[in-house]
Amino acid sequence: MSSRNRTKAAGPDVLHVEVPASPRKKPRQARSVVLVDALKKAGWEILEKEGREALQVQWLSERSGVAVSSIYEYFPTMDSLIAAIFEDYRTGLRQEVLGKINALPPQARLFDGIVLALENGLGALHRWSKLDSKLSMQAAYFDELVRLDLVKPRNFWTAFLIPALVARFPDEVKVRDPEKAGFLAHQMVLALPRAVMLERPEYLAQADTCLLIASAVHALLTTNPE
Repeated sequence: MSSRNRTKAAGPDVLHVEVPASPRKKPRQARSVVLVDALKKAGWEILEKEGREALQVQWLSERSGVAVSSIYEYFPTMDSLIAAIFEDYRTGLRQEVLGKINALPPQARLFDGIVLALENGLGALHRWSKLDSKLSMQAAYFDELVRLDLVKPRNFWTAFLIPALVARFPDEVKVRDPEKAGFLAHQMVLALPRAVMLERPEYLAQADTCLLIASAVHALLTTNPE
C-alpha cells in the first residue's frame, strides 16, 4: 500500500492520513502512452459497468489486451490505476467547466456561472463516490491537508474557477477587496463540497445543496460590507 503522511509530532494524538496511490512511473514513449491509455479506458469501463470489486488485474488484462506484467510495470495496485483515472477525470472536468462558463449566453449572470460550476463539481463528487467510495474519502482527506498547506500542494481544478467567473462577469464583482473576496470564495468552493462528501454525502444529490453554496459564493463576490 501507499505511504502515510504525519501531520503532527509523534504521540498519542498523531494523525495519519493515507496518501492516495499513484502510478509506479509515467509512460515516456508513444507505445507506452497507448498502453497506459488502454488500461485507463478499460479500468473506467469496468468501474462504471461492473463496479469496484470487478476491477481485478486478470480481468483488466483481458479487457485491455495488456499483459499482466505490463500492468504491474505502471500500476502496482488497482488503487493506483483508479487514482490515475480519477486524476484524468478531474482534469477533464476542469476543462469542461471552464468551457461551459465561457459558452454561457450574453444574458447569463454571475449566479448562473456559479451554479453551473457547482452542479458539475458536486455531480462529479457524487458520481465518483458511487464508483469508489474508499478512494473518494481518501482523496478528500488528503486534499484537505493540501488546502491547509500541511502537505505538498498540487493544483485543484477549482483554483481556476473563481478567476474564470470574475473574468466572465467583471461588472457584477463589486467588492472593496477583490483579492480577499476571491480568496474566501475559493476556499468556500474547495472546503464546503468536500465537507459535504465526508460528513453528509446524501446532500450531494440534493438540488438545494448547490443553490445554498452558490448563494454564499455569490454574496462573497458581490457584497460590500460597511
